[in-house]
Amino acid sequence: MNIAIIKSVFPDFNIENFNIFDVIISLKWETFFDNQSWEEHRHLLLEMASSDNYKILIECKDVDSFRFQGNGQISGFFIKDMSVRGYENASRYEVGDYEENALKFYCSDVIIKSLEKIKR
Repeated sequence: MNIAIIKSVFPDFNIENFNIFDVIISLKWETFFDNQSWEEHRHLLLEMASSDNYKILIECKDVDSFRFQGNGQISGFFIKDMSVRGYENASRYEVGDYEENALKFYCSDVIIKSLEKIKR
C-alpha cells in the first residue's frame, strides 16, 4: 500500500488513521479477465470524504467477500494489513467500517490514487 500521497498532506498519517474518512461518495466495481492466467480479477474504486473536507480515491485490487449496505455514511473506515497474521494474496488487507459493518471486504492491494481538498 502506498500512503505517500496522504503523507504529503498529513505527515503523521499511518494505516490506523483511515478512520477520518467516514462518507462514501462512490463505489465502482470493475471485473477484469486475465487472458494469460485465465483468472478473473475484481477491483473496487472507492471514493470517500472526511469531515475536514478531504476526498480520497482508493483502488482495491482482487476484492473478495464484498459486502455493502446502508446509505454511505459510516462510522469510520479501516484498512488492516493481515500479512502480519500470515494472510497473503487476495486476503492481505481487510477493509471495512468500525461500527455498522455497512462495508467489508478483503483485497490483495490498496492503492491510493488521489487525495484532494474539497472546495465548498
